[in-house]
Amino acid sequence: MQILQKMKWIVLVMSLVMGVTFAHAEGVTMNFKNADIRAFIEFVSGFSNKNFLIDNRVKGNVTIVSPTPISEDEAYDVFLSVLEVNGFAAVDSGSVIKIVPRAESKQKAVKVRESGRAPRNDEVMTQVLRLKYADAQQLVALLRPLISPNSHLVAYPRGNMLLLTDSASNIRRIQNILKLVDRQDAVGVQIFPLKHASADKLAKTLSGLYAKAGPNSPNSIKALSHQPGNILIVVAAPQMINEVAEVIRKLDIKPKPDSGRLQVRYLQHANAVDVAKVLTELVGGGAASAKAVPTQKVLFTGDVKIVADPATNALLITADPSDMNAMNGIIDKLDIHRLQVLVEALIVEVSANVGEQFGVEWRSASDFTGTGTSTFGGTTFSNAAGTNINSVAANPFSTGSGLAVGVTKGTVSFGGVNFLNLGALARALSTKSDTNVLSTPNLLTMDNEEAEIIVGQNVPFLTGQNSTQGGTANPFQTIERKDIGLTLRVKPQISAGDTVRLELFQEISSIDLNPGVQGADLITNKRSVKTVVLANDGGMIVLGGLMRDDVNVSIQKVPCLGSMPVLGEAFKFTENSRKKTNLMIFLRPHIIKDASDIQAITNGKYNDIKDLYEKPLQGGSILFPLEPNQMPDYLKPIPGLHLEEGLPAHTSGRKKETQE
Repeated sequence: MQILQKMKWIVLVMSLVMGVTFAHAEGVTMNFKNADIRAFIEFVSGFSNKNFLIDNRVKGNVTIVSPTPISEDEAYDVFLSVLEVNGFAAVDSGSVIKIVPRAESKQKAVKVRESGRAPRNDEVMTQVLRLKYADAQQLVALLRPLISPNSHLVAYPRGNMLLLTDSASNIRRIQNILKLVDRQDAVGVQIFPLKHASADKLAKTLSGLYAKAGPNSPNSIKALSHQPGNILIVVAAPQMINEVAEVIRKLDIKPKPDSGRLQVRYLQHANAVDVAKVLTELVGGGAASAKAVPTQKVLFTGDVKIVADPATNALLITADPSDMNAMNGIIDKLDIHRLQVLVEALIVEVSANVGEQFGVEWRSASDFTGTGTSTFGGTTFSNAAGTNINSVAANPFSTGSGLAVGVTKGTVSFGGVNFLNLGALARALSTKSDTNVLSTPNLLTMDNEEAEIIVGQNVPFLTGQNSTQGGTANPFQTIERKDIGLTLRVKPQISAGDTVRLELFQEISSIDLNPGVQGADLITNKRSVKTVVLANDGGMIVLGGLMRDDVNVSIQKVPCLGSMPVLGEAFKFTENSRKKTNLMIFLRPHIIKDASDIQAITNGKYNDIKDLYEKPLQGGSILFPLEPNQMPDYLKPIPGLHLEEGLPAHTSGRKKETQE
């Protein structure tokens, strides 16, 4: 079979060679009778030096009668015509020319011409036909019977153009027809009775829509309203009538009732007032952005209005259906369950005061009140309380605190007042006081919400006073009350990886009962911290602190005598004081992720306070016994849920490590 097939091709090629005569000087002479089309393509490739890629579906016989020689270009045009007659087409693809069925050629990368006359051959190409006056959509129905079924014709209304894929010779014929059809004969007038839309408003809309075309442009229109009757009259070029009619058909629709544009959305987690503010800013911001940047897309197509109802925690929304879907999607992402944060603070203050006083004072014990000459003198040293030998002589019981030993010799009268004739006074005092203050404020709040706890007293402070007004006695005072105690203000923000960002303010204030400095009114101590920190869930961090050591040494002595060793102690008074203050503030946040977390922490705190509250009290009597304290039964934690069982993973892990 293979030998017979090869012999068949050899005979066919010999017949073609015998039927074709080359005359290099005169051109190409082609005479074919029932020749295979593939052999004919090989023949054309020989004299045109073109490469062909033949589809497997290209089959058939060719008969050509050409008694006179023709040029190679004309012979190639004949080749294109032969392909067109047999239902095939040649598509140029760079270095190769594809021979495919003509029905598929319109989907290939054929040549595209934007302007100018098409050539006279049968090459497959795409021509862009621009119209000036005629309507492109109307001409499609007129021209479609004039093209082959394998060709393609489509209208582009926006640019009033036709796109035609066909043989060049047929495209040239269509161009001749368009010269006769595309003429400015008259202006079209169309009357549109409207059913739903207002003719006055629609006339303004159409005039504004086509205002950019210009009064002399073929795309310009003129819209007029006729009342009564709600009739719209449109004056425009014929090619614009169909486009304007389609716009009017889409705008003349029955408006939807307002009840369909209203929706009540009940929120489950978020606050309706806060969400309404965010959505209102979004709607207003979208409109502002659209005005500022013309190319930016508008977020919502129609008017959107959001009103919050705090009583039911609901949103009342009026919008178009498309905008309503977008609004519901935004609300779904805002109305989510928010986590909570429990902030535990630890404030430790340790202070110690040590004081030492020792001194000797003396003076002459002789009676200096007589008429004769006498000698008088001595030493006087005062401490912080103002106690010295003179005050003790005036009042022996005002020796102050500590040890006081004196030597007296009767009394002496001076100025009508009797004084103790005190010859020497030795004083010694040692004081020591320790103060430990521990505060553990706890505060539970939602993520990204500020919370505050104040534990203290509201103390009045004198800010002004007056005794007379206009020459008349009118005593009055102005008082300002301030909170004195502990204040904790915190705003947590949960980040990725269970990290908590804390905006924190903490203040500890108290009234100084033993102030070192005198003031016109009460003196208060104040320690405050204001900071922003990052802390891990369940991790303790230090916020700040104070370590202070105040040492005061005071020596009063007689010059020269007080500096003598050992003997000088009788001529001086020494007072030493030392005050140490240690203050540290710690903090630990807990992220509450679900109900079990908050229940476990609540049970733990409840059990702690329960043990303190129900602890037996000492005291009382037979007549007035002390009643035992008992926590309310209805506020007891859930039975069976203990602190160890219900603690979050990070907390229970730390407790286990401590026990081990």
